[in-house]
Amino acid sequence: IGTGTDVEPGEFPWLVSIQSHGKHICGGTIISALWILTAAHCFADELPPDLTVAVGGVDPSLPLEEHNPDSLILHEEFNRTSLQNDIALILLSNPIEFSMEKSPICLPFVCDMDRWQHCWAAGWESTGAALLILLFSFAAASHVLQKTRMKLICREKCLEQIPHLVGGMISVTFLLLPQVDSGGPLVCSYWDTMKWFQVGIISGG
Repeated sequence: IGTGTDVEPGEFPWLVSIQSHGKHICGGTIISALWILTAAHCFADELPPDLTVAVGGVDPSLPLEEHNPDSLILHEEFNRTSLQNDIALILLSNPIEFSMEKSPICLPFVCDMDRWQHCWAAGWESTGAALLILLFSFAAASHVLQKTRMKLICREKCLEQIPHLVGGMISVTFLLLPQVDSGGPLVCSYWDTMKWFQVGIISGG
């Protein structure tokens, strides 16, 4: 994210940096000790041989705990043109040992957009303009993990701004204008709880 607020260590412990040749290419989310949720458009059809998943830190330019992927699963109906079903799973070769700085995100059990009141996105940089987002800027990428507040908006308003929005995509507005991180999560809590759920994946070109 180019113009967000720096994230403190352990504040977003589920966020990972997916890297190629040691450089960040996409964000992702820990959903279990062995599985990472991310965007399908970040990859070709096969798993790159040099891919690693860095966990447990906010600055990918510093040494982080790295995990090698075992396999990659793209959504069977992923469309590279429309980015519909832009979802992928990475199976790690070894499990992540959870700690205060490495833990999984919860997956949602309801689809009611009105329930999600406090939403955030976090990431390092962008591989392209995000179709999930209505407003974005092209600020320089940050080396430190950053966050920005989000607000979900109804699909009717989305279609006014993005007529080609495909089914299954949602839109948000920013309270800041960041550059978003492809593959990273949109996370929300509901009511006054502090439990966080991943309700979306940042999808970009």
